Amino acid sequence: MLADISGYTSFVAQTEIEHADMALSFLLEVMVEKLSRLLTIGQLEGDAVFAYIEEGKIPEGQSLLELIDQTYLAFREKALALYSQATCPCRACRALPTLDLKFMLHHGEFVIQQVAGARHLLGTDVNLLHRLAKNHVSESTGWKGYALFTDPVMERMQFRRDHFFKRCESYEHLGNVDIYCMDMHVRYEEMKA
Repeated sequence: MLADISGYTSFVAQTEIEHADMALSFLLEVMVEKLSRLLTIGQLEGDAVFAYIEEGKIPEGQSLLELIDQTYLAFREKALALYSQATCPCRACRALPTLDLKFMLHHGEFVIQQVAGARHLLGTDVNLLHRLAKNHVSESTGWKGYALFTDPVMERMQFRRDHFFKRCESYEHLGNVDIYCMDMHVRYEEMKA
């Protein structure tokens, strides 16, 4: 899984770096805390959290959806709390509600490489997961916060495909990849209700 903060590049480019950095730290901490309940945190990648789980420990599909829901809910609530509690009028604090969260999930093979005490995941499927961060879901749907699943995840978790928005992405050296997406804003509103 790659949980990536949407809108962060423009957020940093248009705001004061000190407050933007502080907001990122708080939001990443919330993401790590939620995701680490089920997944192993591989590493922080700027404005994203890369996490994984080994095949024998994969839970049922509903548990995975609940993890995504709870992580998204905590992220949105933290961003809104930081915004409402901000006492300064800086652009970073005012822009916090524009940040969103997207999830990319893939099921595949990897090896764990240990170099200088650090563990890294390697493999074509790891590369694919990271390439999925550059997709056309937002352009196709207008969604900023979404969960994206590859066909192997859908198969492994036994998700019904008719509940998802489907499209095909194409990546050099990796070919065409069928993806299934859901709008996290809709799920967020349902959770709040």
